[in-house]
Amino acid sequence: MKIPSWLMHCERKAGALFLRCLAKTIHFNIINKPPDDFKCIFMFWHRDILLMTLHRIGSDACVAISSSQDGELIAGPVEELGFVTARGSTNRQGSNAYRMMLRMAKERQLGITPDGPKGPSKVIQPGVARIAYTAQVPIIAVAMHADREWIFHSWDKFRLPKPFCTVTAIYGEPFYIKTREELDNAIPALTKLFAELEEKLPS
Repeated sequence: MKIPSWLMHCERKAGALFLRCLAKTIHFNIINKPPDDFKCIFMFWHRDILLMTLHRIGSDACVAISSSQDGELIAGPVEELGFVTARGSTNRQGSNAYRMMLRMAKERQLGITPDGPKGPSKVIQPGVARIAYTAQVPIIAVAMHADREWIFHSWDKFRLPKPFCTVTAIYGEPFYIKTREELDNAIPALTKLFAELEEKLPS
């Protein structure tokens, strides 16, 4: 059932207000974050969308969000918080989201969940590597942790941080894909890199 436009407008405004208020209660522990003008692709798990959004409020980064109705519920508040959204899957070459990400890579930082929008959870799909190779911008993995949170019973075990918690974000080093050979080997290399980064998170 299609949600009425007036209700979507209310959800957009109310959702953004809720996230701004929640973010003000959270202590953010940010490690190794690159400068805001460093063109790159931030790669983080789908379950960490909310943690990353709260940490980056006010950013003009372009983020990929599903074109589904569920995605619309996320896209509205995210746009209110300053982000640009590319709607659809970045795993399909030629899709609107894929083409928009390639254009935006020349202008701003990108945010991609490599296991989204449908999973499997924590399995990197090829879209992020293809965009990095075609646009010739590096990938920076971001590992996230909240010391107090609610975890949803969804395919990705979506995380909602509790008020007054501490959220840790550890940014990895830039990962470049400059050749076709590097593209062919990118997924196992990125998987290993992400696993090593997550080992540095608080337990």
